[in-house]
Amino acid sequence: MAEFAALRSEVGVLRGEVHSEVGSVRSEVDGLRSEVAEVRTQQMAMAKHFVAMVQRLTSLEERVDARLKETRPIWEAVRAQIEKLDEKFNLFIRDLYDARGDLGLHDKRLGVLERRILS
Repeated sequence: MAEFAALRSEVGVLRGEVHSEVGSVRSEVDGLRSEVAEVRTQQMAMAKHFVAMVQRLTSLEERVDARLKETRPIWEAVRAQIEKLDEKFNLFIRDLYDARGDLGLHDKRLGVLERRILS
């Protein structure tokens, strides 16, 4: 009987330890549950902010597209004018080279004429 009483005493001690460990596990689980709830709340808030940002970005893209449609004809006209100016500038450069060549030719002819006159 003494052994049985000793066994009961040990079982009682073990039960006390198990109950205290179960209590600490339960408190840890409760803490984890509250942290998960906080994370979910933050996740929902972030999702709302993300949706708002997507809406703002979509609105901004629509405005940019509308402005591009408004200004596209202006830029096309500017580009056409620049191309015309580029063609005129190229023609001017060719004329300038031709004039430079003619000047060199006339300089040689003048040199020949001056030598004839002086000789």
